[in-house]
Formats: sequence, structure tokens, C-alpha cells
Amino acid sequence: MLKISFLILGLMFMSISKEFMSYFLYFIFLSLTWLMMYNGNIVSMSFLNSDILSWFMIFLTFWIVMLMMLSSHGMNYQTIFYEKFCFVLILMMGLLFLTFSSSDLLSFYIFFEGSLIPIYLLIVGWGYQPERLQAGIYLLLYTIFASLPLLISIFFTGKALGGYSFFLLSSSLLDMPFWVSFWFFFSIFAFLVKLPAFYVHLWLPKAHVEAPVAGSMMLAGVLLKLGCYGMMRFMGFFEGQVPLLSSFLVSLGLFGGLMVSFICLRQVDLKALIAYSSVSHMGLALGGLGSWGLWGYSSCLYTCVAHGLCSSGLFFLSGVIYERSGSRSIMINKGLLEIMPSMSFWWFMYCIGNMAAPVVLNLVGELGLLGSILSFSFYSLVVLMFFSFMGACYSLYLFSSTQHGAFYSGLRSLSDGMLREYMILFLHFFPLFFLILEVDFMTY
Repeated sequence: MLKISFLILGLMFMSISKEFMSYFLYFIFLSLTWLMMYNGNIVSMSFLNSDILSWFMIFLTFWIVMLMMLSSHGMNYQTIFYEKFCFVLILMMGLLFLTFSSSDLLSFYIFFEGSLIPIYLLIVGWGYQPERLQAGIYLLLYTIFASLPLLISIFFTGKALGGYSFFLLSSSLLDMPFWVSFWFFFSIFAFLVKLPAFYVHLWLPKAHVEAPVAGSMMLAGVLLKLGCYGMMRFMGFFEGQVPLLSSFLVSLGLFGGLMVSFICLRQVDLKALIAYSSVSHMGLALGGLGSWGLWGYSSCLYTCVAHGLCSSGLFFLSGVIYERSGSRSIMINKGLLEIMPSMSFWWFMYCIGNMAAPVVLNLVGELGLLGSILSFSFYSLVVLMFFSFMGACYSLYLFSSTQHGAFYSGLRSLSDGMLREYMILFLHFFPLFFLILEVDFMTY
């Protein structure tokens, strides 16, 4: 089934473009399929390994990169260094594949930090405003500052255990003393910034607003999931120390996400609103992961996949509006239901997905996270009620503000969506809808 999926992805690339890069991506898809799956069995190499968690992140990476290529096809006609842009996307896909499939701590850290380079190049090289330089510096400073404790922790781990293998680490840290909880916190601090958690989230709205459409899709679709993936890996290693920090992680996720929900309601920029909603959803994922149960662990994976697809689709929709009107302001982009009626349907579908309404995978993920947090502390019920209510509020605010109201007279001449745009939106929503039928096998 996976080989058939990659074959379909490659054929879609070749049907969209006859250029060399499409054939090269198709070759990469088939090569990685052969590498990861051989006669239905997962292949392990010296520092590469794969399980359910890493395989879903890898597949999400390939899917989002494919949609990034399709959404940026207009750069080919504008001659904005399209070959270099394709090279950056391929470099990002390779680094993320190596990050998610690494079974060695040191190689995981190298590829984890190396994934910053392509997204920095995308923001600075193909961003929209001069402020993209400041956004790139914010991204680098936040991430490099937070990754230093992780590097020290990895070196300390290698010295204490005599190696960097994930398997050695998972079997050796169960009976360590109390001070290991501080070691655990310094290990996950880099992932809290990448998530991002509240208080260390200021780099994300700046990066999203200044990035091109493809950069925002990659940031929301995959790079934020690096934080969840790293925490899910390291929490398995420090299993005995997680309950010591569970209250801190749950409180940071819930109250931080709730505060960001209020910030969403005062945004006037489309991309800023969607970026802050990503911080809110990742706060709930952090709370469910901090409660440390199988329910919260598996639901965090569902939420990562669902949010990656839904948020990427919303950023693509905001990019469609920006290409037509030249502005991301909610004050200008009003009344689109009358001007672009077919596109309004997709706005509605992705907005209800953003609020975790039924028939999308977000519902299963957030229900599991709510149940896991309630099993950890029933007193969090009041906060969770406000959390869900605010999620519906800013999603409805996003939809009603853009689709209803008096439209700006200069937007009369805008056209409705094109076939390529509808195909990208459908390919975002197709797995988001049908993966809800297969939510049981990831918990085995």
C-alpha cells in the first residue's frame, strides 16, 4: 500500500511538471520506499530505523513537500530562482527524513538542527517583506539558544551510558536518581521552543507572517511536529522522571494555549491568526503529552498529523487570498463568499477542522487529549471548557470575518479558484477525512 502511495505521488509530480526536478523527486520517493520497506518489513541500517511514530512523520513530510511544490508552481513563471527553490525543498525533505528516522542521539541532533537551514533560506530568500531578515534572526536565535542545553545533555548521556543509541538509552534510564529530572528538563527545552510552548513562541508568528506560502506550509505542517516528536522520544527514555514534571507541562500547555487563544481574537493579519492558533493547538498537545498515558501519547500523534494537514491548508488558503488582493489584512479581505463562492466551501471545511468539529481527524486527537488531561487532573475541566470554547471562537472569527461583511470595492475583479488550487486543497483534506477511519492501529 505504501509503495502504491509513493507511486501515485511521483506520477502526480510528473503530471504537473515535466521538469528535471519532478523526475528527481519521483526517484527519491521510490528510493526511500525501497529503503524503508522491503517485502513489507521495516529495514534497519546503522543509524536509521523506523517505527509507527517516525513513519507517520516521514509520510507527513513527503506529503507536505509535494503540496509545497504544487502550491509554488507559480514561481516557475515568475522566474524567482525556481531551481534553487526546488533544491531547498529537496534539502529540507532529506534532512527531515533523516531526523525522523535516526536511531542515534548525536545524528538526531545534527539533522534536527540542520533542518533550520532550509527554512531560514526560504524565509530570507523568498519572503515577502523586508522584515523577513528580522524573522530569520528570531528563528535562529531562539532555536540555537535552546539547543545548547540539548547538546550538553546528549554529550552527558553518551558519557554516562557509553553510547548514543536510542535502544541503549531506553533501557538504562529507568532507575536513575531524582536529579535526572533536571537533566530531563534541559533535554526537552529545545523541543519546547520548537513546539512552540507559551513564553518561547514569539519566533513563530514572525516567521509565519514573513515566510512565503511554501515556508508557512512547511513550518505548520512538519517543523512544529519536530518538537512533539522529540518530546515523545525523550519522554520514553526518561519515563521515570516524567511524572515529576507532569504538572508543569500540563499547566504550561493549558494556560499558555488559553492565553494564545485570546491573542487570536485581536489579530488583523490572516497568517498571524492562523500561526497563533497553531500555538494554541500545540499547547493542548503538550498538556496531553505531559499527562503521560497511552491515550495522551497516541492522541498527540493524531493531533500532529491532523494539525499538520489542516494548518497547512489554511496557510495555503491565506496565500491564495494574498496572491489576488495583495494584502493579508482581514479588514480588506472581507465578503469573499460573494466574490469566491467555491473557495468559501474550503474555508468552511478547514475552519471546522481547526476547531476540531466532527468528520475530521482533529476531533479524535483533541478528544483523546481532553480525556488524557482529565484522567490526570479532573480540576482541569474548567480550563478545558474555556479552551474548547475559545478554539471555536477564533475559528468562527476567521471564517466569518473573511467570508461575510461588505467587500472592498477593489476586490470585484478577483477570480475564483483554479484547478491546481482545488487539487491542493483536496489533497490536504483527503487524508484529514479518511485517516479518521484508521485511528486504532497507531496505539498497538
